[in-house]
Amino acid sequence: MAKRCMGCMEEFEEEFRFCPNCGYEEGTPPKEAYHIRPGSMLKDRYLIGRVLGFGGFGITYIGYDTVLNHKVAIKEYLPSEFSTRMPEQQAITVYSGDREEQFIAGMEKFLDEARRLANFKSEPGIVHIYDCLEENYTAYIVMEYLEGESLREKLEREGKLGADEALDILMAVLKALEAVHAVGIIHRDIAPDNIYLTKEGVVKVLDFGAARYATSRHSKSLSVIIKPGYAPEEQYRSRGDQGPWTDVYAAAATFYKMVTGITPEDAMERAVKDTVKEPSKLGVPIKKSVETAVMNAMNVKIEGRTKTAKAFEEELRAADVKRIIIKEKKKDIGKWSLGMKIIMGACALAVGISLAAAAILRFNPAAPPQTEIPDGKTRVPNLVNRERAEAIELGQSAQLTVQIYDKQYSNEILADKVLSQKTREGTLVACNETLGIVISAGIEKTYVPDFTGMAKEDVEAKLLDVGLKGTYKELSGLTPPGTVVSQSIDPDTQVDTGTGIDLEISLGIEGGDSSIDVTIPDLTNYGYDEAARR
Repeated sequence: MAKRCMGCMEEFEEEFRFCPNCGYEEGTPPKEAYHIRPGSMLKDRYLIGRVLGFGGFGITYIGYDTVLNHKVAIKEYLPSEFSTRMPEQQAITVYSGDREEQFIAGMEKFLDEARRLANFKSEPGIVHIYDCLEENYTAYIVMEYLEGESLREKLEREGKLGADEALDILMAVLKALEAVHAVGIIHRDIAPDNIYLTKEGVVKVLDFGAARYATSRHSKSLSVIIKPGYAPEEQYRSRGDQGPWTDVYAAAATFYKMVTGITPEDAMERAVKDTVKEPSKLGVPIKKSVETAVMNAMNVKIEGRTKTAKAFEEELRAADVKRIIIKEKKKDIGKWSLGMKIIMGACALAVGISLAAAAILRFNPAAPPQTEIPDGKTRVPNLVNRERAEAIELGQSAQLTVQIYDKQYSNEILADKVLSQKTREGTLVACNETLGIVISAGIEKTYVPDFTGMAKEDVEAKLLDVGLKGTYKELSGLTPPGTVVSQSIDPDTQVDTGTGIDLEISLGIEGGDSSIDVTIPDLTNYGYDEAARR
């Protein structure tokens, strides 16, 4: 008698313990205690097998539809922030209070998204939805089971792709996005791990993230998932202006990764100083029009970015594309005259003295410290120099929503730690207010120029411009006196600003006299020895 494997859902003879198709061992327990045990049923129809993938918002299982007799993938809604599953139980446990409300809001969005995506059965780039249902106090989406590999897995194996192959994948992704954008669905998580390449060569977009977005909108903590390099700057803000252009940025960044093998810099870092190079400058053979279209779609500022998937697709097909660059306008803060500065300084001094005197008069050493916090209020904690995750936890403990609103370079605070906060430590504020923080991007990076052949005075100006420190050593050489012969760090190497670089400066040929003019003979067609004698 045959039995069905919980690893691949193929049938094999009951006498075997291991599946001859995939090697899965019968009776293998779930990867985590909160996963459903393989062999369980949903609605007496869907057989649940091993876990295909899981994260903070849910779990995806391989499954089998016992009515239509075909493999399926089953996604379970299980946001870890609001719910869990006890070992050996199939029903989940939802946390009480506000978290229950947030769980329900997210689940409704999860199911609504599934119903809307079910209308795209004719769109080859979108995973087909077969069913959605509620059971075990949560929700499930039953969808087509795909065989192949993710784009991330392909890139990990091959490093990078040719521009033509990458363009074919990008075009398929844009077709899928164009379809869902037309009905108001934004993916918000386009990246190589959410693009799937089937064995038949079909490109599929996975894991639409609206349920995740709905949850984060109701949540009192910053729980939205950001993929650095692929997420545009508006996704770092809870009220960021998100739309089709958000997915356009991520799709373009994914193409950049495909052809260069390099993940683009984080959008918040690019907002401070954009050092992302065009693929052609990294040695990638690519049509100029395609490259320009991709760089337009990767513009940090929304106003300069390609707005829709359709417009991006049209630019990619165009013979000539104009590069769009939005420059920051300098703020006109005006200037004060010297007399005004003196007057304002005197006023500030007078005010300072008055305040200090008042403080001394009011000071009472016997008065008790004001430590009582009124109902509905909380004190702002110090988050500076804390790790990002720790800062968010501290904010939650103080009943505050921690929101990252910028990322800036710093020579003092390590990367991914809090550089500053909008509200000072100890300030009394209303509970559930937003506390804005700036995350450190670490020491600013720069690229080493090619100094070879440059005159020393030009080198010094360039060093100042890119933020490097030069050390010079003079030696005899065949290059013109006063020019760079060699450098200790290769051109185009990315380094921290302030890095030192050794430069060798030519003194010219030893014994030569630069004050004497000579006529250079024609040495073409001569061998080296003959040319040297002449």
